[in-house]
Amino acid sequence: MNSTPQYDALVIGAGINGLYGLYKMREAGLSVRGLEAGSGVGGAWYWNRYPGARLDSECYAYTYHFSPELIEEWTWDEEFAPQAKLEAYFNYVADRFDLKKDIDFDTRVVSTVWDEDSNLWTVTAENGRTYTSRNVVAASGILAAPLVPDYAGFGDFKGTVFHTSRWPSEGVDFKGKRVAVIGVGSTGIQVAQTVAPEVAQLTVFQRTPNWATPLNNYQFSDARKMEVKEKSDEYYALTQSTGGCFLVDTDSRSTWDVTPEEREAFFEELYGEPGLTFYSRGFNDLFTDKAANDEVCKFLATKIKARVKDPETARKLTPTHGFATKRPPLETNYYEIYNQDNVDLVALPEEPIVRFTETGIETTDRSWDFDIVVLATGFDSITGSFVRIGAQGVDGIALSDYWEDGPKTYMGIFVHNFPNFFILGGPQGVNGNQPRCTEFAGDWITTCISYLKSEGIDRIEATAEAESVWVEHCNELVNGTLLRDAQSWLWGSNVPGKKRAFTMYIAPQTVYRDRLREIEANGYEGTELGDKILVS
Repeated sequence: MNSTPQYDALVIGAGINGLYGLYKMREAGLSVRGLEAGSGVGGAWYWNRYPGARLDSECYAYTYHFSPELIEEWTWDEEFAPQAKLEAYFNYVADRFDLKKDIDFDTRVVSTVWDEDSNLWTVTAENGRTYTSRNVVAASGILAAPLVPDYAGFGDFKGTVFHTSRWPSEGVDFKGKRVAVIGVGSTGIQVAQTVAPEVAQLTVFQRTPNWATPLNNYQFSDARKMEVKEKSDEYYALTQSTGGCFLVDTDSRSTWDVTPEEREAFFEELYGEPGLTFYSRGFNDLFTDKAANDEVCKFLATKIKARVKDPETARKLTPTHGFATKRPPLETNYYEIYNQDNVDLVALPEEPIVRFTETGIETTDRSWDFDIVVLATGFDSITGSFVRIGAQGVDGIALSDYWEDGPKTYMGIFVHNFPNFFILGGPQGVNGNQPRCTEFAGDWITTCISYLKSEGIDRIEATAEAESVWVEHCNELVNGTLLRDAQSWLWGSNVPGKKRAFTMYIAPQTVYRDRLREIEANGYEGTELGDKILVS
């Protein structure tokens, strides 16, 4: 193989993380190319065009902060932007900084192979294009590999089926149709509450109920639009100081530091606040004290009962797991749709789907005819999109095999046996408000690759020891919390046959950034650079 690469780096994915990585590396003077499976930029906000798709982080805390001009030029209209506005924003960014000329679209990566002799990656796309690069930056997203359940008779259904993450750009006409929605995570809830007013009949097939709290979105006045621009630095600084890079942080008090009356009033206050406030600004023992978590669940269960008229439906909608041990969805009048005559709820654990038929769906108890079935069935989350790029490292080891028992990384960035392979926004690394978390990692990766190039070092790889220590650290963090026993996509529980393993890093991002700074200051300790090993 030729030892001269086409590029210093290939960035796989042109979502919020990939675009940022591409911009920073290009600004650093690196030769870089972006590869994107879709026909446009935006990642999740390109693919997920389903009805009701909307951001649940405050839009002005989710945006890029690298350009004052960009902040001044772009105007947000409401607290939580809808999909179309977000896709428009990422297109504006890509056009404003002329990024599209450095991206190959409709280029789904299927093979990423390391050559030990030349220290180069060969990347091949489904369309036949092939690239060689010194480094690969995988920014393919943690919610980007859709799951389609293997229902009996699925192919027999003569109606129309849509997965929410592969939604047609021209949209779907739901008016007067008989519609099934399978799944009630964030996506299923958004779809159901949006289409319920216009369909003839909506049947929601609920696999597991979720603790959903109000989004409390609102439109911006002209004054608020200007305030968002003027306070951008203030908002940015705030996100850099909180554990999850959100605008609010955990309350310093314990659940038991206040009286029952004060606790109830605090819960009411949080319930009326916008976005993920109920989750991110709660008492500091929410994830460590089951009795404290139970207090939240009691409060939310009461809200469900008050908003849903039929007691049996309210029972089915009330979860049994702890609050936020699954990713908490946000809703807008979701519970009220079950008060409509044209909306039914099917609790699948009590009444499982038996098969699809030519005209609809049959459960153990009954059957329905449908015109449209919406699969809000989620993703092979966190790791799925990364293993689907066909990465093969030293001695041909496949990333899918190396991660068979769960992800193994060093700092969520490096993988032992996969030299010059960087992960941006994946497992065991950044966790929280994505752009605010991943921008530091993107800067760090850019600095690392630039350093390697300037020093003439053509290889960097995590040591097995450093990787093992980091994986154990990630596991220790979760073992001290209520997340330890959760059944959620954070554990891969939603993927049939996937081995149970926790996939995230849950310490504060402030701590994570400090550790990355320390690693860089110590000459990239925990990695092997060329023939010199720096031990962590």
